[in-house]
Amino acid sequence: MNYRIAYERAVNVTASGLAMVVQRLPLIKNLTPIFGATGGSHFAAPLAVTFVGTHALSGQSIMLQQTNTIEPTDVVEVELGEAFQWEFKATRYNILSFGIVNDSGTEQLPSGIVAIGPQSGIGTIGGIPEEAGTFTLTITGYRGNNQRSSQTLPLDLTLIVKDPVESPFKVFMSDYFSAEELTNPAITGPVADPDLDGIDNTMEFVLDLNPLASDSMPGAIGLDSNDPQMLRYEIPLNGFATETMVGFEESTSLESGWQPASGGVVERTDTMIVLTAPLVGKKFYRLKVIVEE
Repeated sequence: MNYRIAYERAVNVTASGLAMVVQRLPLIKNLTPIFGATGGSHFAAPLAVTFVGTHALSGQSIMLQQTNTIEPTDVVEVELGEAFQWEFKATRYNILSFGIVNDSGTEQLPSGIVAIGPQSGIGTIGGIPEEAGTFTLTITGYRGNNQRSSQTLPLDLTLIVKDPVESPFKVFMSDYFSAEELTNPAITGPVADPDLDGIDNTMEFVLDLNPLASDSMPGAIGLDSNDPQMLRYEIPLNGFATETMVGFEESTSLESGWQPASGGVVERTDTMIVLTAPLVGKKFYRLKVIVEE
């Protein structure tokens, strides 16, 4: 009987075969509408902020003042997908309208964010952020219903939206690459191979290898000590890849016909996956990984 291991570029090792492939699954986030008719949205602790600079009629300077905290702030930090609301008003009169301009000089708010009011002189910015990042919103309040009326001094609100759920794969890659490199899928994408060792970044993560250094395929193959008629192949795994789907497929050809390994037994722990298969006939085995980005 002839057995051989074939992985990635079908390099012959010994007896049976291993080829590695990766399938990417999109990470889907469910978002909940805000300000629904039922009023069922749950908000983070709101920041009721009072602002205004110079009164356009009197010319008198007015200090920025926040009404619900000892330490006033114009910086709001929330997490991606977390509902929030931020309230503001002028100190000398009730504003009847307000305008908001973003970093680019347009009135477009970040995705998932809305502006409401004013109601009884109080304006509200809130929603459920759908994109992470830092956004500067310049707010100007008006005494009348149009932007030709008396106005407040513009206030810059900094909204910081953080992504609380960094995938283990992204955390792993951040240990080896710069922030700029992490934005380049040709370098740090799941199927990229920056060290040109034939093992892509997904496999580097699952096998806990260095994506910047050429590595050989890890693992040990031999006869099962409990049954010499069985082949045993052990592959160490990254302990942080426990949520990643890892398994074996088998085929009688490297080109096609791959199916979940049924002729053997696959056992997986947090740090190891083991294939035990009978030494009968000719078969190839490959390690299959499905990772969420």
